[in-house]
Amino acid sequence: MLAVSCTGSHTSKQADSPKATLTLLDSIFLTEGFDTTAAYTDPVCLQYKGKPLLTIGENVKKLDTTFSYRYDPNGKYDRHFPTITDCLSLDDYYSVTLSTGSISGALYFSADKQGRVFRLHGQWIIDAELVDTSGMEIMNFLTTKYFHCLPPDFKGRKNFELTHKNYTEKFKLYPSPENSSISGWRLDYSVVLTKKEGL
Repeated sequence: MLAVSCTGSHTSKQADSPKATLTLLDSIFLTEGFDTTAAYTDPVCLQYKGKPLLTIGENVKKLDTTFSYRYDPNGKYDRHFPTITDCLSLDDYYSVTLSTGSISGALYFSADKQGRVFRLHGQWIIDAELVDTSGMEIMNFLTTKYFHCLPPDFKGRKNFELTHKNYTEKFKLYPSPENSSISGWRLDYSVVLTKKEGL
C-alpha cells in the first residue's frame, strides 16, 4: 500500500470565522481529553516493525514512512473535516495468516489541522480458536509482534489496562458476535486520554 497523508493540503472554508473553528476544536479536545499543554512522552504499546507506532500528540509526518493509511470518510469526526481528519489503516503489517488461523487488523486515528494525533483505536479479527496449539500461536503472535506490554495471562483475563501518565491503553478480547460472518475472536484496542479534573 502507498502511504497517504491524512493532513491534506485543503484550504479551510472556515477561515472567515476563526472563533467558531477554535471553539469546535476546543470542544472536541475536551471531549477526547486531549491537553495541548501536556507532555505525552510515553509512546503507545502498539508496535510497527519493531518500534512503537506513535506517541500521542506527535505529528502524523513522524509516522514510519512505510506505514500506509488513508483518509476515512466514515470516521468519528468526518463532519468536521478539515478541522479534524480521521484516518484508517489496513496496513499489511497488522494482518497475517498463521498455520492455525488468521489475524486481520484495522487502525483508526484522528489528527487536528496541525497533524497532531489525539485519538487511536484498533480492532483485530481473529479467525481461529484460542485453545491448545492454535491459542498459543495466536497469543504468542499478538504479544511478540504487536503488543509487548500484554501480560502472559491475557488470554484468560481477556481484559487489560496499561496506565500511563496522561492516558490509558485498554485491551478487550471477546468472541465474535453470533451474527458475524467470521467465527473466532476479536481484540479491541483503544487509547483513552486522561481528562483534567473538573472538566
